Amino acid sequence: MPTWIDELVAPEALLRHVSLLLLVVGMAMPTVALIRVLTLASGVVTIISATLVAHDPVGLIWSMILVGVVAARILIHSLRVSDESLTPDERLFQTRVVPSLTGGQVRRLMRAGQWREVAAGTTLTRQGELIRELCFVARGLIDIMVDGEKIAEVASGSLLGELGLSTGDAATATAVCASPVRYLAFDTDELRDLLDRNADLQDAMDLAIHRSLRAKLVRQNLDAARMRAAQP
Repeated sequence: MPTWIDELVAPEALLRHVSLLLLVVGMAMPTVALIRVLTLASGVVTIISATLVAHDPVGLIWSMILVGVVAARILIHSLRVSDESLTPDERLFQTRVVPSLTGGQVRRLMRAGQWREVAAGTTLTRQGELIRELCFVARGLIDIMVDGEKIAEVASGSLLGELGLSTGDAATATAVCASPVRYLAFDTDELRDLLDRNADLQDAMDLAIHRSLRAKLVRQNLDAARMRAAQP
């Protein structure tokens, strides 16, 4: 009569040992991705064992369910990682403008925009005219002019045209590219429609515009104070 030790080391038990070993090792892995991969492998080995060796329909059904669930989670994670991979310019936009959003949310927001590269001397906004676009400056330098006089600069990592989106008012200054500029342009009407449909994006952009306008106001006050101090 075979003993339990004989059953433990029997050749037909080999696949069960492999399956359970993979499951145990998987539970010891430091990342969810490795746990899922080893659990998937364990499930596949169990399916083979239940089909060819043990002839266990219950084990086969539940192993197939396990493999299906784990494979679906791996696929979803892979698609999410692919969606969240950002270029350097896109990563700069995320870091400077909407740091609270995930890569996938940033991509969803940026689909409403269009990347452009323009030469020095290009005018992006004109004083007194309606602002049609919200711009994020990825590279380059822009001069801000009021009545023909330069009053400030906008550098990479900054927003331009926030008033057009937040209030719809006309531009209070003219923005002229002082160097070649690469920027992301959002049509204000299309961007409003997108934000109205997505509360998460709207909250992030509202905060970004508030921060940008506040920073520009502080900078203008400091510049004005320096000019007053420099006067005799």
